[in-house]
Amino acid sequence: METASRLTQADFSDLLQGMALEKGTALAVAVSGGADSLALTLLLGSWCRSQGIALTALTVDHGLRPAAAEEAQQVASWLSKYNIPHVTLTWQGDKPDSNIQDQARLARYRLMGKWCQDNGISRLFLGHHQGDQAETFLIRLFRGSGVDGLSAMKVRADFPVPLPGGASVTLCRPLLSVTKERLEASLRHLQQPWIEDPSNRNDAFTRIKVRKLLQDSDIDGLNPERLAQTAARMGRVQSLLQSLTAEVITASVTYFPHGYAEVWLEPLLAAHEEITLRALAQLTRRISGGKYAPRLKRLEALYDRLKQGDFAGQTLGGCLLSPLKENRLMISREIAAIEDEFTLEADKALLWDGRFLIEGLTAGGVVKKISQEQWRNVCQDHPVLKKMKLPKVVRDSLPCLVIDKGKVNLPDFMPGFEKKGFSALFR
Repeated sequence: METASRLTQADFSDLLQGMALEKGTALAVAVSGGADSLALTLLLGSWCRSQGIALTALTVDHGLRPAAAEEAQQVASWLSKYNIPHVTLTWQGDKPDSNIQDQARLARYRLMGKWCQDNGISRLFLGHHQGDQAETFLIRLFRGSGVDGLSAMKVRADFPVPLPGGASVTLCRPLLSVTKERLEASLRHLQQPWIEDPSNRNDAFTRIKVRKLLQDSDIDGLNPERLAQTAARMGRVQSLLQSLTAEVITASVTYFPHGYAEVWLEPLLAAHEEITLRALAQLTRRISGGKYAPRLKRLEALYDRLKQGDFAGQTLGGCLLSPLKENRLMISREIAAIEDEFTLEADKALLWDGRFLIEGLTAGGVVKKISQEQWRNVCQDHPVLKKMKLPKVVRDSLPCLVIDKGKVNLPDFMPGFEKKGFSALFR
């Protein structure tokens, strides 16, 4: 078998082209101690030093294996020789009895995302490689995923879990075209050992079964390179569908800063069914502040009701859909689904209900949805609010800030609060 060539520093620099990494910025990289993430960390560390960019390596101790804490210490020791700062983050609390790998992945992202937010870092690098791309494609294929699920992981992607703070964190995966064998060769060239996670040999996990299937298969074309190429082609199809969907949304949807949208149904329903379904999914996800859209069957049922022309309204995915005159539809937040209530300090930022970026507070307080009684009280002090033509279902879904002695402050897009209100930017 041909020996894999190592990834040189020049090769790695080429992989970073187009990422717009500027001198003086700070980056973070996830490192478990395995070959993939460790190779990325050392290559990225060397590149950052040459560019005047600060890098911090993050290891998550999930608390699922007794050896995990010791392994994190080993990673810290290795990286100290390369002058790469290292931080260990620990997953606290009870652990799940089932679906362990998926739950651990979500916990890992939450911990690293919060650390990045707290430390002003907007880019988190991950060591996913060509083999990971192929495994993900097969797993999603077995689960019956459509175009979006079968599309390739992206070199740059939005953060996969909601983060409470206002700052965004982007995932960066520069190694998606690189084989695992080249990464291991890079470490051997440095005479750098790595950690073998015993869970990578546990056949109870679907990903490990798929990995062995790829390793043991003698079927022509069933290999990481070919599957990664197919995933990339599906990614191009996904990009086209997203572009067509954006065009339909631009033509048919008006978003309002109060966190709702009005939809002209004629251009929306005139589009291809796939595009209309994607537009409805995107609309409900944005208005609800959720990370995921409603299930396809529910979206298809909504589509059928809208096409029939006698739509009377419904709730869906944390949204309230209300018919309007002139063949229009209003999509607002479902009030009963709003649960967020947080204490926020002055000059801090917070993403409330997944919809509003709250910042610019001159005094701390509790951020929550406004109650009927609070609305009546604030209207007594600001009669101009009574003249608003804002639908009640929208008004009752807005955030307010409750400060000392129950005094209520409203967002600065509300009449009378343009100067003294707080910033609540609809995302």
